[in-house]
Amino acid sequence: MRFIVDSKALNDGILSVSKALPVRSSMPVLDGIHLVVSGEGVLLRGSDLTLQKEYRLPATVEEEGECVIRGRIFSDIVRKLPPENAFLSLDGHTLTIRCGRTVNQLQCMEYDEYPQMSFDGDDQFTITFDREKAKRTIEHTSFAVAQDDSRPMLAGVLLECEGRKLSMVATDSYQFAKNTMAIQEEAPEKKVVLPVKTINEIARMMEEGEGKASITFSRTHMKADMGSTVLISRLIDSDYIDYKRILPKDCRTRVLVDRDALMESVDRAQLVSREGNNSVLFKIGPETMVVKAESVVGKVEDEIPVQVMGDGLDIAFNPRFVLNVLKNMEDDKVYLECNSPINPCVVKPVNGEEYFYLIVPMRIF
Repeated sequence: MRFIVDSKALNDGILSVSKALPVRSSMPVLDGIHLVVSGEGVLLRGSDLTLQKEYRLPATVEEEGECVIRGRIFSDIVRKLPPENAFLSLDGHTLTIRCGRTVNQLQCMEYDEYPQMSFDGDDQFTITFDREKAKRTIEHTSFAVAQDDSRPMLAGVLLECEGRKLSMVATDSYQFAKNTMAIQEEAPEKKVVLPVKTINEIARMMEEGEGKASITFSRTHMKADMGSTVLISRLIDSDYIDYKRILPKDCRTRVLVDRDALMESVDRAQLVSREGNNSVLFKIGPETMVVKAESVVGKVEDEIPVQVMGDGLDIAFNPRFVLNVLKNMEDDKVYLECNSPINPCVVKPVNGEEYFYLIVPMRIF
């Protein structure tokens, strides 16, 4: 195997497929990057058996071949190469990388056959969307995914297709996020659950190209093809919770508040609350809302002007969940809708239905 490739392009490709490598694996070969050289150029591949990412880049190929190289050291070495053409050659199990006056040699990993995921199956459908909008929608939703695997479906993001709309839903039972965006064509009514690693990698891929992007789904897998980059992932084979049952139908207290002002107040209050029971109390009055926290180290009270419709209310939250929601919104003013100190609080836009968040309160009384 011998070929010539631009060192920066090679580095970009390695960084891209490295995102698919497992943190820990019982299969040593999955710690490596599969390098395939053919007449079509260079193909880099990384996989954790649930997610597979491929990156193609042009090269001057003198001899075809393939090998598997330890991902971390391969990435570190190529990242430090000078910005010139790199000459790579394979002799037995030794990969030689020459670039400028630099020569590196890496020992390839033993493997019989690198495991590959294929995309096939029946019941396929494709959605097409704007890249920047998709990236924002994913980022504004995936933060609410559960961080443990005790309930597999909550470790993923639910995608709901209906007509020309795509909704993304995530929750860890303490915070809930739903964001909706337009898609280009009519889609069938479908629901799929993607692992959070997959959906976050799709968001990163939105930066690798221009124009519209598309994803194709089958019954068990999905495939995102962005030209030079292809991602294939398994779907989570588990029914998502019936989240519509937990959505409040009305509210007793609606608060119109400046998002930045509330975010700054909660951020200040959490400095004190984390030394105690890690809660922040919202005391909602007729024209103001007091954000209050108290612990052994001190006390904080912040008064924010608000517009209140309905009854006054005292309700407490984990400040981390409040900040998670507010940081993933873009409107200057938002509504907080509450029914009681123990029912979830809805956070929504003043106009439209593009997003919808829930925060479960803390019982501190």
